[in-house]
Amino acid sequence: MKILQIILTTQGGLIHYTSQLSNALSTNNDVHLIAPVGFEAELFNKSINLYQLKTGDTLQNFILSFIIFTRISSFLNTIKKINPDVIHLQSNHPWMSLFLPFLQKYLIVTTIHDVNPHEGSRKFEQEISRNIHIKYSDALIVHGDAAKTILGEKIPKKKIFNIPHGDYSFFSRLKQHNYDEEKGNILFFGRIEDYKGLRYLIEAIPQIEKNIPNIKIVIAGSGSLEGYNLESKNVIIYNHYIPDNEVGAFFQKAAVVVLPYIEGTQTGIIPIAYAFKKPVIVTNVGSIPEVVENGKTGFIVPSKDPKALAEAIVKILMDDNLRKKMGENGYRKMMEELSWDKIAEMTIEVYKKILYLEGAKKLNDKDT
Repeated sequence: MKILQIILTTQGGLIHYTSQLSNALSTNNDVHLIAPVGFEAELFNKSINLYQLKTGDTLQNFILSFIIFTRISSFLNTIKKINPDVIHLQSNHPWMSLFLPFLQKYLIVTTIHDVNPHEGSRKFEQEISRNIHIKYSDALIVHGDAAKTILGEKIPKKKIFNIPHGDYSFFSRLKQHNYDEEKGNILFFGRIEDYKGLRYLIEAIPQIEKNIPNIKIVIAGSGSLEGYNLESKNVIIYNHYIPDNEVGAFFQKAAVVVLPYIEGTQTGIIPIAYAFKKPVIVTNVGSIPEVVENGKTGFIVPSKDPKALAEAIVKILMDDNLRKKMGENGYRKMMEELSWDKIAEMTIEVYKKILYLEGAKKLNDKDT
């Protein structure tokens, strides 16, 4: 099967996801990728055909760069030359929305990683883009039953397919050094956004310190820290984008990985934690708890509850056997349930289903 993946970011979680899925799909299929100039091409297998797209940094620049007919023609002609059986879009990006009406001769699958756009200045723009992708896609992939239920309130559920987020064990191969776990190291990792609930972890610090004075709260990721109370001497901040080859160091040193989100659909942080055999503490929002076995691979606590968050952190940090067992369980879960080979098989089944339905539709049209 000839598969075209399209991604419009250069680094971060979407590139990680797209690269690992594309690599798994390329074992038995002809995989092509269109991505912006400067994307992390080294993450993709050599067998994948890569095409680099020149875009601007903003929606306005993108529109201006493509307003020239030759560039529009070049993009569409590249797709025409590839002539894929399926186009798989790895985000409902506003830029891509402009081109979907021109691609209706192809079967289109869109993975909607966040069924509800996060709060912020771009929420309205993201909602419009999501709705356009829903309209023009033949199938939609989400990560979790909760995500499918939410999206199913807007469109027929038969169009939506639940495929879990795959593992991120490749980070363990990219690590530059081997580090020992640091006792009391609590890791909050990823871009800092309000919806990730960092303020509740900070509010939990005094209660954690009462039980375990020598803790280390590591906050690693880009984003604004304005408005956060970071006066504790036990807080260490790395406020910048963490390159892929440095990710491993943070997770190797961590004793527990904490995700105190107040909303969200899914996250790639849990698969990274599992890859490094680290227990996780998550909140009961979206489909995030669906990949955490409460009491086995980590703990699930209510959102916006610093007391419950602190109690879960203390319980893990004060029980070495529990912490190590949870880490092993998480790693086993990742290998058995979240392998990219399994994710690729499930994805191919989605492709085959829409190809079959399209073939049946053509036969019906011919008969009538």
